Amino acid sequence: MIKKYLLFLLIFCRFSFIQSQNINLTEEEVITTLCHTWSLSFATIQGNPIQINADFKVQFNRDYSYFLLSNPENPGKWSYNKQGKYIELQTNGRTARITTLSKKEMIFIEMIIDENHRSTPPNSQFHFIRS
Repeated sequence: MIKKYLLFLLIFCRFSFIQSQNINLTEEEVITTLCHTWSLSFATIQGNPIQINADFKVQFNRDYSYFLLSNPENPGKWSYNKQGKYIELQTNGRTARITTLSKKEMIFIEMIIDENHRSTPPNSQFHFIRS
């Protein structure tokens, strides 16, 4: 019974991971859509909304850089992986992926948190709207 349950979870997780990466845009379309200021709308952990009491805004630039408006001195780099259908964000040894991008909404998941091996709980999503 446990083997069937684990097999079901493995298949379901792989299917949901593949489905969540759905950016099917050209490089120029990604630049045009992404390069704006975005505000955190809400976040979820395992499908449950969490409260964030901060004005969290991020600015994406055409030179493939991005930064938090609260900390512009610490920029990161972004890149579009067309084959993988996601945008990867790198800063201070941390990695995140934007898995959904439209003119109105962007969703990202954090992949690696820090050197202490703390990680975001499974199925965490951060939803942004264009400012």
